Amino acid sequence: MSPEDQYQGGLYRPNRRDLLHVLGVGGATALAGCDGFLGGNAEQTDRDDDSDSGGTAAADATETARSRTVSGEYTSVAGSDANSLNWLYTNDTTSGAYVDLTLDSAWAIDNDQNVFPLWAEPSTEDGQTYRITLRDNLQWGGGYGQMTAEDWVYMITNVFQGEDNWAGYTNAGDWFRQGEPIPVEQVDTRTFEIRLPEVDPTFPLKPIMWGQSCLPKGILEQYVPDRDAEGLRQDEEINTLQYTGNLGPYTYEEWERESQYVTVRNDDYYLREVEDLGEEWDDVPYFESYTVQVIPEESSRLNALRNGEVTIAGIPPRNAQEFQDNGDIDVYVQPQPFVQALKYNMRANGWELFREIPVRQAFVCAVDKTTLAENLYRGFAEPAYTMQPRFSKWYVEEGIQEYTFGTGDLQGSGPARTRMERGIEGTQYEYDGETLLNPDGDPVTLSLYASSASNTNQTLAELVGQQIESNLGISIQIETIPGNTFQQQYASNSPPEGEDVPWSSGTFNGGPRDVSVSQEPWDMSVVLGFNTYPRTPSSSATFFRERGNANYAGYVPESNIPELYAEASRTVDEAERQELFAQVFQQIAREQPFGFLLMESDITGAQDHLVGPSDTFASGWDYQRYYFDR
Repeated sequence: MSPEDQYQGGLYRPNRRDLLHVLGVGGATALAGCDGFLGGNAEQTDRDDDSDSGGTAAADATETARSRTVSGEYTSVAGSDANSLNWLYTNDTTSGAYVDLTLDSAWAIDNDQNVFPLWAEPSTEDGQTYRITLRDNLQWGGGYGQMTAEDWVYMITNVFQGEDNWAGYTNAGDWFRQGEPIPVEQVDTRTFEIRLPEVDPTFPLKPIMWGQSCLPKGILEQYVPDRDAEGLRQDEEINTLQYTGNLGPYTYEEWERESQYVTVRNDDYYLREVEDLGEEWDDVPYFESYTVQVIPEESSRLNALRNGEVTIAGIPPRNAQEFQDNGDIDVYVQPQPFVQALKYNMRANGWELFREIPVRQAFVCAVDKTTLAENLYRGFAEPAYTMQPRFSKWYVEEGIQEYTFGTGDLQGSGPARTRMERGIEGTQYEYDGETLLNPDGDPVTLSLYASSASNTNQTLAELVGQQIESNLGISIQIETIPGNTFQQQYASNSPPEGEDVPWSSGTFNGGPRDVSVSQEPWDMSVVLGFNTYPRTPSSSATFFRERGNANYAGYVPESNIPELYAEASRTVDEAERQELFAQVFQQIAREQPFGFLLMESDITGAQDHLVGPSDTFASGWDYQRYYFDR
């Protein structure tokens, strides 16, 4: 779950692999609509004792399949509405969640980190060539017939790997290695092969095929020959989900913009025909309908949960105890993979000094992470220093200790000012007493954006801004904004109209940072949280490559971070891989591509008649079999 969704709650995103598996809106509990029961891309982490949380066991642990009946209306909440239902271009969690209800994906990852085949099952003999076999009962809607390997190969080779990313697909970079497209070839009607250039033993756990959706060739071939990107973006069948057929648990019924999104149970859902899944899958899904209500105000979302008007909602840390004491609400506290960080705009319309490592270090030294974790987050968070949570087996303390900015001796005015002085050497910036002046002799003022849907995220921004002003003598102007608006106007970037760029990595990285800029200028943000991928850390390389598809801030590494990521990804020996990741995370901690702040826990409240969720990290991978115990 990403930050802005966590406190808003209500949306499952157990399978999607698009960019919001990478980016999350807001603080760890701020994301627009996620309820915490999604399948996280990290190690499963169980709580030692869930007696305080009201958490139930997994859906099939204490209840029999016979106790499941199809009944009731499941209602979740989102703090901001979706951007679009065309998943080729959506990067916000809410949009992804809307689509997910009507489309499964290639496969999910269960609590034990095993592949759970949905549409397809992967196999390999050498860890380099992966054969993907589709089920035989997958049917498109709109008259497009059976889902076939030809659909997948056509989509991957002509859209995902299209020349110059003509379609503007957000995650095109996932389908290239060393600048070359990954070979993909059809074997037969239901089978295709992905031939990686190097051995990658964790490929099935990575967000490339895991959670990947598909579109029918019959739709795409209308736009591929002429590279009609606008036509593809505006296609009515895609934007109204007419093609989803039996491929998801629910069917699109209605979308009232800024109000609600309504789906109804799919009577033809393919998983009900699959044998050997267990009785609890026989009649999935178990809700007559699944509705997402858009409720921008945090207090209104919480009142809806208190009053039983919604099934589930995210809970801010300050309200956790209240709901834990409420006998009608089950509260789940779950580890999650999104790191909250202070993002710096290093593109041409951001502050130029953010391109300097000492300056970035100075900003995070100015922030007291321990106080934030203990006071603002009431202990439901801990300081973060690099791109991996402590619960991950890939986290290595050694090497990071000297870069624990924001805690101990590396927090406060002294260490912050020392690094800032080093960062402004050779520039026309200078201190006049306690105040940093720009080359024109005026006090420096920077913007800091927070999510308007999360009070916690706004308070985080205010506290961070106050500490920066106090410790660095820089004035901070706080701006609040809906998460989807921030993504559209501030994180998304492109070159000026008519100007060519040597490369583009999609919506969030339209080209070199001196050319490709966002629609609106900005300096800093805490709106989006970043996925650390504790299961497969190399997946987070997308933030740290100059051409990474999630590198919207325009970061250019000064060390060999991308090369270390690549080497770790192809290393089979786990001990060697851990050593390589230790080097990666040490360099990231030193360079501070963004100012690491906190790793938060998801706190989610659900009506106690909902059976299925748990306090585990991957809770939600099987949300189709949740049900109401009346």
